[in-house]
Amino acid sequence: MRPQNCLFALLSFTMLANSYPVFATPYNSAGICVKENTSLSTLSLPPLPFLSFPRLPASSENTSGLRYQALDLAAQGKLEQALKVAQRIPDETERFDTLSNIADNLAAAGKISEALKFVQSIENQGQRLQIISNISNNLAALGKVDQALKVAGTIEDNNQKFWAVRSIAIKLAEVGRIPQSLLIVAKQLKTNDEKCSTLSGVAVKLAEVGQDSQAVQLAKTIEDESWQSSTLNQISLQLLEGKKLTQALQIANSITDESQKASTLHEIVVNLADSSQFTQALQIAQTINSNSQKASALIKIAARYRKNKQPSQALPLIAQALELTQKYDVEYEKASLLREIADEYRRLGEKEKALEVLSQVDALEGN
Repeated sequence: MRPQNCLFALLSFTMLANSYPVFATPYNSAGICVKENTSLSTLSLPPLPFLSFPRLPASSENTSGLRYQALDLAAQGKLEQALKVAQRIPDETERFDTLSNIADNLAAAGKISEALKFVQSIENQGQRLQIISNISNNLAALGKVDQALKVAGTIEDNNQKFWAVRSIAIKLAEVGRIPQSLLIVAKQLKTNDEKCSTLSGVAVKLAEVGQDSQAVQLAKTIEDESWQSSTLNQISLQLLEGKKLTQALQIANSITDESQKASTLHEIVVNLADSSQFTQALQIAQTINSNSQKASALIKIAARYRKNKQPSQALPLIAQALELTQKYDVEYEKASLLREIADEYRRLGEKEKALEVLSQVDALEGN
């Protein structure tokens, strides 16, 4: 579907939707993220979040007292004074929380211009960006999408602006406003990578909030194989975290990119082994097409057998992992797997085999 037709379909869908959460019937986001000769790495990384550092001892007068004063001054409309007081808070986290609370309260009261003016006066650029993103997300969650986009639009750097808009789209999906979320993807984002990234984020967020079928449905409309496979990988692992093994495995096996599929199956095997579900873990491990991922999965199962004091079960798996690893031709990954195998042999009391495997590592590395 051409992007113009897709946008028309999305607009029509939104007009028909009377309530949310929606998706009682299938939705259509095809044609937004199309197949291109690009890779996931072409998209710039998101801005770093505000980092909180270990708290230093601070008196209540210096921290709690200053925070109270700043919030009180802001409530009185004395924003310049409030900013000066807040900037004096010695604790990094408390200072950021106070500044963020003042800006959020102004925006929630409809004083968007005042909120933005206040934020622009904050000295720390990282804090400014995160607070602007927080304001836009909160407005989006309240259904004030136009205001949310207006706030995000005040960010001058295009890359950082994209991540703010992406965050709005994901927040809308999280609160059940999926048609609005998809409209933002179709109308507000420019490049194919931006649209693919945001559709992926929306789909994963739907899985996080328990909307599994909608998440998969949306992911399947991503035409770029790399983005679709990466998205399905994340959804599968999210379902696995929620103890939904059958669904996670079904999604993993639907991934078309063999590398992503192998990686996803590997994670499922590790999860099962960690919970001592050995029969299922072994069955799934044997279906992995990648020699390196299968070898790694077998090593993880063997390690869990060893920890459960079942060495007779562990040793054959280590032997199979070694056989698979020796067929692998990426030297640095091969060396890493051989070290893991040698370590397991050592822990299992097979010191001669461990030394033999380590000699292979030395040969690979030219020692």
